[in-house]
Amino acid sequence: MQNILVIEDSKIINNIVAKELRRFHFSVDQAHTLQDARKFLQNDNYQLIVLDLHLPDGEGSELIANIQSLTKTKVVVLTSSQNEDLREELFQYGILDYIVKDKNLLYSIAEIVKIIHAISSHEKDNILIIDDSKFICKQVKTILEPRNYKVTQAYSAKKGLEILYNGDFQLLILDMELPDIHGMKVLEMIRKDTKFLTLPILILSGTSTAEIIRTTLKNGASDFLKKPFVFEEFILKIDLWIDSAKKDRELKEKTTELQFINNNLEKLVLEEVEKSRQKDKLLFTKSRHAQMGEMISMIAHQWRQPLNAISMAVGLIDLRIQMDDCDKDKILSITEKINGYVQHLSTTVDDFRDFFKPQKQTKVTNFEFITKKALSLIEHSLKKDAITVEITTKKLEEFISYENELIQVVLNLLKNAQDALKDNNPTNPLILITIDKASVTIQDNAGGIPKDIQNKIFDPYFSTKQNTGTGLGLYMSKIIVEEHCHGRLKLKNKQNGTAFCIILNQEKDENDKF
Repeated sequence: MQNILVIEDSKIINNIVAKELRRFHFSVDQAHTLQDARKFLQNDNYQLIVLDLHLPDGEGSELIANIQSLTKTKVVVLTSSQNEDLREELFQYGILDYIVKDKNLLYSIAEIVKIIHAISSHEKDNILIIDDSKFICKQVKTILEPRNYKVTQAYSAKKGLEILYNGDFQLLILDMELPDIHGMKVLEMIRKDTKFLTLPILILSGTSTAEIIRTTLKNGASDFLKKPFVFEEFILKIDLWIDSAKKDRELKEKTTELQFINNNLEKLVLEEVEKSRQKDKLLFTKSRHAQMGEMISMIAHQWRQPLNAISMAVGLIDLRIQMDDCDKDKILSITEKINGYVQHLSTTVDDFRDFFKPQKQTKVTNFEFITKKALSLIEHSLKKDAITVEITTKKLEEFISYENELIQVVLNLLKNAQDALKDNNPTNPLILITIDKASVTIQDNAGGIPKDIQNKIFDPYFSTKQNTGTGLGLYMSKIIVEEHCHGRLKLKNKQNGTAFCIILNQEKDENDKF
């Protein structure tokens, strides 16, 4: 619903109604007389008219009579008149609602907005009326179709049952006095079919004794109305039962969904856990690849010196041969040096291979071995950057865990400390490593991490390195320590730097000392 025309002679009320409707993003035009309203209707199409009945140049009800199809142009009456006969007559014309203006005008406008949303639905509720009176069927169709209902008519029980069984209806209006089968019998036939157990059925009858009402309700009728009925009461009952049936269907759908979830909870949990594992596995692989790139760069740097030495040694041998100076001892000394260089290169490759070797089994290890292994991989790089490393072992304790994964974590913490020291460039760059039982603390003097980002430091893809960081190192380190090794990885600013602590196999009160 886009275009709304407000016809109200009071400029104050007209402006209030229009302003409130525009607040809900409706396009609103305003007319203050019948003449103005007719001009608007000639020039534009409106889906809704909010109409005052008493206008300076005539009655608003004249306009309703002139509108060819209330199904297309819907009308809500907003008036101070409380004439019950006029009210009933206007509902026969198919108005959506008759709202009396009172002190609570904003509530009245809220009711109009509620009606607009109800009739703007793309889905129409299907209603079947079985009544031999064509006049009543036409009246029902006239007053319900503007409210976004689709009304199907049947003038006999047999035809009505045929339509009902072949269609999909949200409500049935059933007359008791039918020419071929009595309505009570029809009601019993419908309720015997499990397909229609929850279908709302509204009974219309010219007779309304207490016995008839009681019998119809006991046989499965949802409600009862005596002919001739009050149109507004009829509309309210239709809206009520349609809304109630919708809520029942939604409740059943939610209940079925909940039962499915309960019955398949274990399977759904396992599926979500597996998805999470696959995600972590992918992030773990990306983190390893990033470290692999750094390691290759360090290995290339470490190999440069021994390769140059080997090249020089080979040159010395070649020179002695050319000079015919083949002193066996001297050549043997040179070859021993070459073997030493080659052994150093081989050890470097072994360290690199062991570090990236997948490890699925736990083994007995300790943080002294893990720390020294990690340091051996970047020792040359730390020396190149003039970073001093001090190791203190208070008490050593062995534990069972994934050794290679912990080496990866310690290496990542050492690399972070190295990068922070390079970026902040303190006078005496220092990394302090403290080993105590099954814990290790790695602390730098690079100035610390700002408090406003400390709670984000372990988030995936969060990095303090603007162009070089992947933002995965600390995230994966935390997963390895806490999920794989069942420990804790903690962060704290200490003195002039940052300290990271890996804690395994310790009670909570001991962990809190960090």
